[in-house]
Amino acid sequence: MTPNVYAAPAASPDANSSSPVACPRCNAAAVPRELVQQCAGCGRSFTLSAGPAMDSSVLPPHWQLAGPNINLKWSVVVTYRYAALDPGGVTYGTLDPVVGVAPIEQRGIPFGDVLTLTVWRDTGWVEPIIGILVPIPIAAFFVYTTVLAAIKGSGGGVIILALLAIAFGLAGAFMVYRGVKIGKRFARIAGRWTTFTVPFGQNTKFHEQLFRRCGLTPPPIP
Repeated sequence: MTPNVYAAPAASPDANSSSPVACPRCNAAAVPRELVQQCAGCGRSFTLSAGPAMDSSVLPPHWQLAGPNINLKWSVVVTYRYAALDPGGVTYGTLDPVVGVAPIEQRGIPFGDVLTLTVWRDTGWVEPIIGILVPIPIAAFFVYTTVLAAIKGSGGGVIILALLAIAFGLAGAFMVYRGVKIGKRFARIAGRWTTFTVPFGQNTKFHEQLFRRCGLTPPPIP
């Protein structure tokens, strides 16, 4: 983290971004609430919480009580992006495309400058499709071979093939469940000078600590 990562830019790079008090999908106006709400425009669920910069009754804890850093990294085409919960705030940036370690661009929002936190979930279609196309057909193949082995009276082979069928079937079912039920989770952090969106997936620790370090009680994930 560079010393100026939290500095206000000369001109906000997010001047044309969505409103900090709006649906993250359709940009319809919304009001911060403690629990999950449905958008009046698209009807989909999300949470919208007012941060310290919008609600003066919200006080982030002292930075020395923040706890250890929490880091996320994800790929975007040929580059990597990252987000980190530091003692003083949340940072976001792009990593070098070679080894994905050195930041080549970064910006940050101090916890006290957070206007709103918005969290929502979308269906992760890639994982269910892979689950349907790869492990589930393999499981079906092993079921077929199990039946053939049973007809031929191959006791030991039946057990092995049946176990393989169960293993691949469970793997495929889990991939479908994780993509549809858990999905892709996002957090939009809107500050005074910049706004960015972080895909935090199944890292519920990031979600919990993001809210707590802003002085908020973590709402349920939609």
